[in-house]
Amino acid sequence: MKIRALLVAMSVATVLTGCQNMDSNGLLSSGAEAFQAYSLSDAQVKTLSDQACQEMDSKATIAPANSEYAKRLTTIANALGNNINGQPVNYKVYMAKDVNAFAMANGCIRVYSGLMDMMTDNEVEAVIGHEMGHVALGHVKKGMQVALGTNA
Repeated sequence: MKIRALLVAMSVATVLTGCQNMDSNGLLSSGAEAFQAYSLSDAQVKTLSDQACQEMDSKATIAPANSEYAKRLTTIANALGNNINGQPVNYKVYMAKDVNAFAMANGCIRVYSGLMDMMTDNEVEAVIGHEMGHVALGHVKKGMQVALGTNA
């Protein structure tokens, strides 16, 4: 019994010694950031998506509405519908050689011209449907929570 009490006392002393070296403000900040990530609301996700989409659009070259790319995307998009779980969608083509597409929680759907150059209409439709699935299943919110939690 004396050995057990001695081990407990040594363990407590070791833990307390480590505590004096901890940055309590940093711990509180990390805890607050982790809580923020966990408690991220749908409205916050939409606001963050609005900001991110607006920033990306401002940096990209967007195909004009009368371009062949935009017309083709409109035709493809008509088959997929104009909302994701009630959220209106907004389709645009980024003029870039990248083979990519993405969708955000606010209905922002962007397809790169490089992807459209490589794929048939049905293939592009499948890619966009896949991206819409991420939004419908809440993957965008989960991704934001992970990103915020990683910074905590």
